[in-house]
Amino acid sequence: MSNRLLKRALNRIDQVPKKEVEKLVRMQIAEADMLDAILEESPVGHLLVRNGVIRYVNTSFCTLIPTDRRYLSKNAEGKHIKTLVTDKEVLDYLLTLPSRDRDEEKEFCFQVGSEVRTILVMHRSVETEEGDYLDINCRDITEEKRKEARLRRSESLASMTTMAAGIAHEIKNPLAAMQIHLQLLHKAFQKKGSLTEDDAERYLSVLEEEIERLNRIAVDFLFAVRPMNIDLKLISPESVLSGLYEFIRPEIESHGIELTWNVERFLPKLRLDRQHINQALLNIIQNAIHAMENGGHLDVNVKCDGDFVLFSVSDTGCGISEENLSKIFEPYFTTKATGTGLGLTVVYKIIKEHGGDISVESTVGKGTTFRIRIPVPSTERVQLDHVEEES
Repeated sequence: MSNRLLKRALNRIDQVPKKEVEKLVRMQIAEADMLDAILEESPVGHLLVRNGVIRYVNTSFCTLIPTDRRYLSKNAEGKHIKTLVTDKEVLDYLLTLPSRDRDEEKEFCFQVGSEVRTILVMHRSVETEEGDYLDINCRDITEEKRKEARLRRSESLASMTTMAAGIAHEIKNPLAAMQIHLQLLHKAFQKKGSLTEDDAERYLSVLEEEIERLNRIAVDFLFAVRPMNIDLKLISPESVLSGLYEFIRPEIESHGIELTWNVERFLPKLRLDRQHINQALLNIIQNAIHAMENGGHLDVNVKCDGDFVLFSVSDTGCGISEENLSKIFEPYFTTKATGTGLGLTVVYKIIKEHGGDISVESTVGKGTTFRIRIPVPSTERVQLDHVEEES
């Protein structure tokens, strides 16, 4: 039943027959009971508070979050959340929610029997005629975390297999050079009996260079395989991109490249690691600069694309052949004389850590376009839907 109908009836209560009033009240009670039953059956925990006092809490919340079972569900209404929540870390966090960003999410881990459960806590402000309420939701994301971990392990294993093949290939060349020069050095000793420092220098210098090359390969390998310390925070893409724009503009201009920078207004906030997403975009842009040795045009676009934010970087450089296009994210693959072949591997790894996808299109002689899609958090999607409905 619409609350508007009930309000109209209340405004002229003296004129409404008693039976009609009773009917309206019964209908309202039935609707409230239905909503209560739905929330009670929901696997998502709900806690509604005002000024720290509980107005509603369902069984799922009391099951997912450590609580005093004496105040389970209905018995907790009218109590302060300090009475209900028994975990100090959770309680301290809940008490600070009114001053926190409404889009903030926090994960808590609890030991339940022999396993550890991960609970995600979210919140939002609800405005009513009576006043502002804090709606706190929580849900069990343990299985989601396990699936993500299994997927990461699977991707990591595939990546390690490819990387192992790459590093084996890289190591073969310096080892072969070292073997050849050790044989030449041995033959020189056999022929002359002894060698002066100058005679041995040409062999030793090559050995030193190849040892240094092997060391660089090992260092690069460790950098590529070590886990990234990704710290995802809900931030606006504009704040990241504005700093990147100021950083790259001088270098782009010095190469005679024309820059177009289009960032859509009012983009939703994303869960980003500012440092790593900057590194990923910077690596792509620097590749684009190297591909335009004689100048060209660099086009950076960022916009909403359904439940994602799309970052695209296009250049008018030399392009990538169809043969190489499928290999560019593989470790140690590079067409540069001085490249390590790990730049785009790191980019791919960063985007995957953000739960996103990256793709590339290229035509030799015309240019290349990289597209990165980062998912919009569910809380931001709700706000976007609300804005679209109002407009």
